[in-house]
Order: sequence, then structure tokens, then C-alpha cells
Amino acid sequence: MSSRVFLLALLISAVAACSAVPREETTALASTSATETARVYDFSWSRDSLWDDGRAEVALYDARRPQYGKVESYQAVFIVVKEDFGRQHYVKADPPFEGKDTFPVLKLNAVHSYWTDNYPYHFMASVFVRRDDPTALVKLTLGSQEWCGNTFKEVTTWGATPQLVSHSYFDGQGDASRPLDLRPGDLLEDQLPLVLRSLRFELGLEFKRRLLPSLISNSLRRTPEFVQATIGVVGEEMVETGAGRLAAWKVRIAWEKIEQTWWFEKAVPHTLLKMESSDGRSWVLREHTRKAYWGEPTYQPKM
Repeated sequence: MSSRVFLLALLISAVAACSAVPREETTALASTSATETARVYDFSWSRDSLWDDGRAEVALYDARRPQYGKVESYQAVFIVVKEDFGRQHYVKADPPFEGKDTFPVLKLNAVHSYWTDNYPYHFMASVFVRRDDPTALVKLTLGSQEWCGNTFKEVTTWGATPQLVSHSYFDGQGDASRPLDLRPGDLLEDQLPLVLRSLRFELGLEFKRRLLPSLISNSLRRTPEFVQATIGVVGEEMVETGAGRLAAWKVRIAWEKIEQTWWFEKAVPHTLLKMESSDGRSWVLREHTRKAYWGEPTYQPKM
């Protein structure tokens, strides 16, 4: 071997040795991440056997939402239910399950319908998260219907990279699919009604996460971008709701110009009692039940 070749091989070995991450450091990083998750979250509510009873949590809220410069009042419905999700099509799997590759998820259906001065708006967001870890998004779908047209959005997390798929009736938007920079630990605002129930409710708890603002709208005028949000448990309060006066944990979230306050019932499974946002949105629990809503009546929300 010539001296030049020997020196080159020696240089390559030295660079590789300096750039390699020791096994101990890799393990430490993983442990730190696990430690941070344990400090912030408690997933016992979503793993509770309550969700195996074959029924859903159906909650009716007195809601407000700004539209066309006015704040419209209506009633929203939030449904939370456990489903067996199939990996073949990433939808709810039907029995029998033998031979099917499935895993358990919690599904949140958030239904918003209200009148404006000229015509009604209808939104339904379906958020699917891992049952054992509601911070882990599996899929989100959103349908919007109003008298000018239909819009559909979908966030997928399988495949090479997460994707945001959209179908809009607006000129310049149409049909599109774009990569979504969704990283481990990131959250979607539309996922928060599930994620925040998973907090380790202790006064003074505070942390930061990248957050994708709500996709609930009838258009996609610009590519959604993650923002830095601060989340904290800031108090304990008694909250007046249509279901009674209930003890609650108070949670505050802030990003850019938005500030939100959320109240979750102290009793497990930490039902969402109330939410107020600085942009005019709000929800206050009116009543809730556990029923197989697909087979028996629950609520008829007012628009």
C-alpha cells in the first residue's frame, strides 16, 4: 500500500470514528425522549377498559364560531369511540378479524353545523390516534359542505412520508397532495380534544410542541405550517356546564396570536368540559352520554 493510500484510509477511519454516535449516547437520547413523554403525558385514560364496552362517548356542546365577520352560535357534537383499524386500507375493520392486520385506535368525530346569513356550513373532522398513545396521529379526514361547494382534506401518516391530500372547489386549489412535515411529538390542533385528556394533570406542568393549526375550513389557500406552541396546566376550577357544576383541570395553550383555555373533568376519562379561544371559537358541554349511537338515538344538535 502506498503512503498516500495509507494516509487516505487513516483519514477516513478517523472521520468515521468522530462522526459515529456511541451506542451509549443513542440509548441516552431514547431514554430522554421516553422520560419527557412520561413527565408530560399519562395515557391511562385511553387504555381504560371503559373503551371496550362497545359504546361511544357522545357529547353535545353549546358552540360559537366566527364566520364572515360574525360569531355564529350552534351546537356541536363530539364523538369518541374505540375502533379496530385495518392496516390494509387504514379504515375501520369489520369482523371477523381473523387473518386481518389490525390495531386499536380512538376516533374523534367533531361535527360543526351552523347557519350564516346566506346559507349553512357543515364540517366534520375525523381524527384517528393510537389508543395506547393519543399523541400519535394515524389519520385525519375533514369534509366541508356549503352551498358553494365541497372540500375534502386528509392527513395520512403511513408510506414514505406523511401527506396532506386535498380536494377543493376553489380556483387555484383543485386536487393536490403535498408532503407534511409531521415529526415525532408534533400535534395537530384538531387532535387536541384527545391529546389534552392525556396530560399528566399537575399544577405547573408546562412544555412546548410544534402544532399544526386547525384544518377545519372550506379551503386551503396556503400550505399549512407548524408553529411553536406552549401548553401548560394552570389551575383547578369548578366549571358550570349543562351537565352540572364539575371539578376541572384548567389548561392553557398559546401560539402566535392565539390563546386558548381548555377545561377537562378531573374524574377519569377527563371529558372535555369547555374551551375558549381568542379567535372567537368556544365550546361548553351541554350534556353527554355513552351509547351505540349507530343503533340508538342521542342528540339532534341545533344549528
